[in-house]
Amino acid sequence: MTSVDSTSLIINNVTQYFFDNVTIEQVQDITKTIHSPQKEPGPIIKKDRPWERVPYLTVNGWSILYDKTKGEFKCWYEDFPVDPQKVEREKVLYCVSSTFTGYACSSDGLNWEKPELDYLEVDGHKTNIVLGNKPPFHTLESITVFEDTLEPDPGKRFKMLLTRYINAKDRTKKELAETLSVKPGFDTSNDEVRIEMHCSEDGIKWTPSGELPRYGQHGNGLGDAYTFFIDEDTGIYRFLTRAAGMLSVHYDERRPKTNSFFPPTFPHDIARMNKRRVFQSESKDLVHWSCPKCVLTPDVQEDNLDDSYYGMVQFKMGEIYIGMLNVLHEVSNTINVRLVYSRDGWNWHHLNQRQPWLTTSADSWDKYMVNISSPPIPVGDELFVFHGGASCHHDWWITGLYENLPVPEAHDINMTRFGIGLAKMRLDGFVSIDATEMREGVMITRALITSGNKLELNAACGQDGYVEVEVTDADEKILKGFSRADCDTFKGDKVKTIISWKGKTEIPHGAYLRLRFFMKNASLYSFKFT
Repeated sequence: MTSVDSTSLIINNVTQYFFDNVTIEQVQDITKTIHSPQKEPGPIIKKDRPWERVPYLTVNGWSILYDKTKGEFKCWYEDFPVDPQKVEREKVLYCVSSTFTGYACSSDGLNWEKPELDYLEVDGHKTNIVLGNKPPFHTLESITVFEDTLEPDPGKRFKMLLTRYINAKDRTKKELAETLSVKPGFDTSNDEVRIEMHCSEDGIKWTPSGELPRYGQHGNGLGDAYTFFIDEDTGIYRFLTRAAGMLSVHYDERRPKTNSFFPPTFPHDIARMNKRRVFQSESKDLVHWSCPKCVLTPDVQEDNLDDSYYGMVQFKMGEIYIGMLNVLHEVSNTINVRLVYSRDGWNWHHLNQRQPWLTTSADSWDKYMVNISSPPIPVGDELFVFHGGASCHHDWWITGLYENLPVPEAHDINMTRFGIGLAKMRLDGFVSIDATEMREGVMITRALITSGNKLELNAACGQDGYVEVEVTDADEKILKGFSRADCDTFKGDKVKTIISWKGKTEIPHGAYLRLRFFMKNASLYSFKFT
């Protein structure tokens, strides 16, 4: 596996997970399970204010963070109105203007309010709008918000990246696409589209950060689907996006082509790769960025012919980078989420044979699309996984009139309903190593290097289930007093439990340790030395 060698076994006090098998040397009667979160009833955020047109709660149309200083959840979302009458009248692909960013907050993540703020009034009433829908921000999109943990100025701790259209009233999608793809690296001082960073102390009042970000040879021009990840270990900002000109490939006009929103694609032709895919860029200052490099592309054999990678959220667990990959299935016009992982944040691997990790729910508010735009948030012993969803399809509501599609949402904008939902799962409970109630399973780790001398597990046992641990040195010699017979059997269900041997918890050792896990009707999610 790329980026893995013997130094990966120097684990010190870092939690070890089972996304890959790097720490595992031997197993018997052991299997691996990928766990998905359980959805709560929803949506918890939806259109419910008279000034909202289409809260566009899709990939990169919303962000949710937890503000520890105030003890509250914060949400920012994009309102993305389409003018279907103008689409039909002028036969354009679609028409968008007067967009804005709304704000909501919650004390518990379940019950949300949209406060009345001072930025913009509508019909004499204060609104929850924090940016957009008035000069100089008549039209903006692709908003993403993150808390900058590297920022020393508390007045700038929240950052919002957005695409701003200057004097962009009633411009068509075709015109916008041409601006972005034909002129990457254009001088934004003379153009109508630019990417800007804004800062805020409270997430409500925003000010431009000053110098515009630039992305290598792409200058200030990119695609969309923006998300950020801060690697605090290195002090580097990582930016996941789409590259400018991602769709700009040669099409042979002699070949037949339909009127579809999606262009023809070309399996096995790298020169004409035009599917949506994930690019990554890095920066130390949020202004000077490396040229975006493609890190995830649909595979012509493993993915379906119509699968494309809409965007991805990245975060870190221990030394593992986790990606929540939003996959668009173009023909069914639906979106679901896969899990991917990496040891270095650049070379990514799919979990669970590319099967969905979070998927749509039949006959529900998210029956056609689910998406993730923000990392999960730890709350006690759980992870809160906020997800967008929709009872409409990806683009039929936007382009249906232009393409003359026989779908109701193309003719009635009120059938375009997005929302944000909440799903919950065990803290760090993405992957487990399992033994069933039928046979005892055994897992033996490689020789690990650690300075810790206490063993902490995240584990759960079923009825009559157990976990017992034996400790050896690198040469398989059992440490005196730390055999299986000495182990105080764990039979519970805890996200953090210290294993003991006849009451002793401190393991005397030099540097190398092996662990032998004996399990029955039990799941092991992680282990660490402390």
